[in-house]
Amino acid sequence: MKQYGIWARRSAASVCGPAEAWLKRDSEPVTFETYEEAATEASRLMSKIGTANVSYYPKEREIELEETPSPGMKLQL
Repeated sequence: MKQYGIWARRSAASVCGPAEAWLKRDSEPVTFETYEEAATEASRLMSKIGTANVSYYPKEREIELEETPSPGMKLQL
């Protein structure tokens, strides 16, 4: 299953310098089930923005699997 998010980009002209990252809410990336939903939200954010130094883009997210340690794993030499 594909997931989509909003990629936030700050330009080099910004006082804080350039940066790129996923848009987050409560420390978790904001995700959408369809590209259209992500595009609509990115468009809404762009219409509210007060500077030309920040842009929002819809983008497909790769699902990252978290590796959980297994209590049964042992290192043997």
